[in-house]
Amino acid sequence: MAKTVSIFFNNVNLQIYSQDETTGKIESVHLGDISTTINVKTPKGREEIHLVPAMVCYDDRIYYGQEVFTHKKFSSPATFKYMKQYISKEQYLPRIIDDQEISTFQAAADLLINIIDRIHDLYGKDQVAMIVFIVEPLNFQIFASTIEEFCLRIGLVNYKIVDEAVSALLAYDLASQINQHLVLLVFGYTTIAFYLLKIVESNSEPRLQSVVICSMHKNYGGADIDKVIHDCFLDKLPINMKKAREIRAKLNVTPNYNETVEGVKLSLTRSDLYEILDQKGYGEELRVLLRDLFDLASGFGVTYENVEYVLGCGLSLPTPYYHDIMKDFFGPKLLSHKTHNAIPIGALKYLKKGGRQATIKANYALRSRTAKGDGYRYDIIVPKGTPYPTQNGVTSIVANGFFAGQLEVELDIFRMDRPESSSDREIVIDDAGRIQMEENLADEQQSFINEAKPEIIPLDPPALDNEQRLEITFDISLNRDLLITVKDLRRNQIIWKRRKSVRIE
Repeated sequence: MAKTVSIFFNNVNLQIYSQDETTGKIESVHLGDISTTINVKTPKGREEIHLVPAMVCYDDRIYYGQEVFTHKKFSSPATFKYMKQYISKEQYLPRIIDDQEISTFQAAADLLINIIDRIHDLYGKDQVAMIVFIVEPLNFQIFASTIEEFCLRIGLVNYKIVDEAVSALLAYDLASQINQHLVLLVFGYTTIAFYLLKIVESNSEPRLQSVVICSMHKNYGGADIDKVIHDCFLDKLPINMKKAREIRAKLNVTPNYNETVEGVKLSLTRSDLYEILDQKGYGEELRVLLRDLFDLASGFGVTYENVEYVLGCGLSLPTPYYHDIMKDFFGPKLLSHKTHNAIPIGALKYLKKGGRQATIKANYALRSRTAKGDGYRYDIIVPKGTPYPTQNGVTSIVANGFFAGQLEVELDIFRMDRPESSSDREIVIDDAGRIQMEENLADEQQSFINEAKPEIIPLDPPALDNEQRLEITFDISLNRDLLITVKDLRRNQIIWKRRKSVRIE
């Protein structure tokens, strides 16, 4: 049974969900030894969610997946302080490994390759119909371009990219709220992010896009409460952060925690914990942050009253201490009953809403000289209505007619607009006396779209006279870039593979 899969990136973990295209069943995906499982309280009861922990660097290597949680240093408070230092600098991952610099995206690519391989192994590569990657709405194009380059490199074609706000909107069944002021609240384990935005429709992919008006980010999340819980038991029994996280989860669903650990009786009430948090100023810090958001928004002409909904997302939001403050501030505007999985499930809804039906809006052609050499001919390489992205070639042509010693060939690509008006056609009589309607395809109806930067294919060794030398295949990327693959038939060798050319519409 074919599956669609969504991958949601967090700072500390990734959430992966799949949907069966036949039954519609949605499930959190467990990827073996790189996954860890948590239980969350939802309006429908307790639910298991499988997470893939993000990477942390120790010494001379990167640890990721389940390794992160089982590594002896991971559970120390110092680790989270270390991670949050990088997050505050918007680096998200340590950048130096044994004196060798490694970028965030290089490290993330290693993890993603592992994840995608495991997804294909789990369901069967030919059964994964589409993977949708979810990225933050701010700097969407930067993230989208990076993911597209990654997918091109590994040969992944059936994918989409959508932002968190669009996903949350669809998860909360608010597709009617397009062009309305909304707040996206993403409350993760170590950070909280607010985005004041509108979601608009687009004629290109992605079909729904966020327009961010302003945003705020702060190192504030469930990890801070875990640190307080850790400190509460420091005199009795030093516990690690993993245990502190378990205690917080228990206090989320029951007012009292009592347990004997290593012969030591541990107890803590929810009210006592929240009193400590108030004394440390955590609640007031969050309230100030909320007020600051609308102070910032007022500079853009947006008030609290203008905001229709607050889309609550993230695994820290269900913590009652945080949720009560948010609910008190936002009132009925706050939607939080799907906070634990709104973003990854909303992305699957994006695919069902036609996100997979994007098509090219015009004909695109390759120009060449006619056989007589007295004009040009235009061969359609991408027909209007072609769905994208493509993998196995929209069209393939064999280039011939070379002269002896020719060293290169230029590809001239044209957009061919064909207006529907009758003024662009004329009635003619053919040699047999039949009346026909003929289309006038004047020069002004053609756009030379790569004139500024034509594609030059080198010929090494030089061409022979009238040689059938090159097989050229055209594909389309997710971002509507024309991709060109060139095979040298004499050498039986691929010299260009899905090389990015001009962007088409």
